[in-house]
Amino acid sequence: MIDDDNELARAMMPVFKTYSIDVEASYTPEDGLQRLREQSYDLLMLDIMLPDINGFELCRQIRMSKEPHHDVPIIMLTARADLTDLVVGLETGADDYVTKPFEPRELVARIHAVRRRFQERAATQAAKAPESEEHISFQLDNAFLTIDPVKARAYVGQTPVTLTSMEYELLLVLAKNSGQAFSRDDLIYALQGINRICTRSIDAIVYRLRQKLRHINTEADFIRTVRGRGYSLIGMRILAPPPDQRPGVD
Repeated sequence: MIDDDNELARAMMPVFKTYSIDVEASYTPEDGLQRLREQSYDLLMLDIMLPDINGFELCRQIRMSKEPHHDVPIIMLTARADLTDLVVGLETGADDYVTKPFEPRELVARIHAVRRRFQERAATQAAKAPESEEHISFQLDNAFLTIDPVKARAYVGQTPVTLTSMEYELLLVLAKNSGQAFSRDDLIYALQGINRICTRSIDAIVYRLRQKLRHINTEADFIRTVRGRGYSLIGMRILAPPPDQRPGVD
């Protein structure tokens, strides 16, 4: 937990202990980031109103980092209940959003829900033999998009795209059904298990996803808006990109 309200942290510790959740608290962004670099955590609870840097920017930095903690599940904690803040939080990479004051059991339930979704995805990937999982690849003009379902990664050409879990899952849904238009409600249903997601959140996720793809290659405009229907992934499905465009092996 990164939250400058040390009273909240102390008050919640007995609750977390009751539910067998081990929590470490940091009261400054600097200390929190240092802990993330030094240890592996299952989940991060992140306050928005922090000294020196707000939680939105801190969340963005974590997601854009190339360090191992870049994909840690994040629940935002805030007293700001405005829908805009919810959308911004999800847009910067948060997985859920809890407003203060909250019922302790609600926070515990959300922790379990976010962790369960990540564990289920990891179990699904582990159960699939790598040789039976093909990369999903598309070509659009001079841009190549490749999705690796085993490692849950996406690449534009050979460059990995840093995605949040929701951005990746949305991209995967569109890629597996390329050419099909998905309404916002369709995508919300496909991303079930992600709490409190709404139609405006879908628009924000799609916007960020487009920006990230085109930041690597301006021609990688694979996601299009279908007027009156929703979103679709376009491009020619190919067996594999050319050798000089294939993702590197790690």
